Amino acid sequence: MELRHLRYFVAVAEELHFGRAAARLHIAQPPLSRQIRDLEREVGTPLFERTPRGVDLTPAGSAFLPEARLTLAQAERAQRTALRAARGETGRLRVGFVDAATHSGVLPNVLSFFRMHLPSIGLSLFEMDGRQQEEALRDGRIDLGLLHSPPLDADRWLRVESVFTDPVIIAVPEDHRLAGRARFTLSGLAEESFVLFQRDVAPPIYDDIIARCRAEGFSPRVVQEAAGWNTLVSLVGAGVGVAFIPRSLQQYKQQGVAYRSVPDLSVDMELSAVWKRGDRSPVRERFVTALRAVGRTRSRTPSPKG
Repeated sequence: MELRHLRYFVAVAEELHFGRAAARLHIAQPPLSRQIRDLEREVGTPLFERTPRGVDLTPAGSAFLPEARLTLAQAERAQRTALRAARGETGRLRVGFVDAATHSGVLPNVLSFFRMHLPSIGLSLFEMDGRQQEEALRDGRIDLGLLHSPPLDADRWLRVESVFTDPVIIAVPEDHRLAGRARFTLSGLAEESFVLFQRDVAPPIYDDIIARCRAEGFSPRVVQEAAGWNTLVSLVGAGVGVAFIPRSLQQYKQQGVAYRSVPDLSVDMELSAVWKRGDRSPVRERFVTALRAVGRTRSRTPSPKG
């Protein structure tokens, strides 16, 4: 039994006339009659009886009609579901992320877009550092990672796409002598006490900052390290020291903290999306497209004034 047999049957049952049903189906009447006879043979009983004005449903036909309609509706629903999945409009995605993905606004904006426009997609979120994301990707526990520093061997097994560029700036206590300056050079920080993010948060960026400082003739005097960016800014507000931070953190306006550009630092903190090579997922493709669009917009956020 094929779906076309059911469509032909429903058309004849609704028209109660082979000629009108054939016209509705855009086929000739003789092939329609043959298809109905084939269906009746397969079902094992007549579904129609002839009348002077056309046909009537037999008791078997009357019982068969709602089931035929239900089967056709289920087939159409299955087709729509498959097409939505192929377009990335339904399904699930497991995302690992570092906290910078949230304070930058990139991940929250993408989640808002999916909740509003693609509510049938289930998103599972896991806050993880870079090492944890690497392990989760290898084990198949997440489908996509958002991190600062892809694994060293990423070229062998991962696709990597930078989705957001966040310039590094300096955060200083509001009552610090530097807070009154509109701008200053990197070398002007040589005598400061630093609270610094831990190297494993973003090793290449950490190394780049240290290298830039050494090129200016000093190594940062680190008095405290922190794993979280918000903790780092809180320590600055408490007067523990100054800190290199991603520019997007200034939006939180931590009490007691001033933010300034360091023009000759020129270090950017990249947020990258990573996923396994060869894994095709329309949902992930939609997610990355949204990340790319939001990241471009967020990257155009103005620099701190001064």
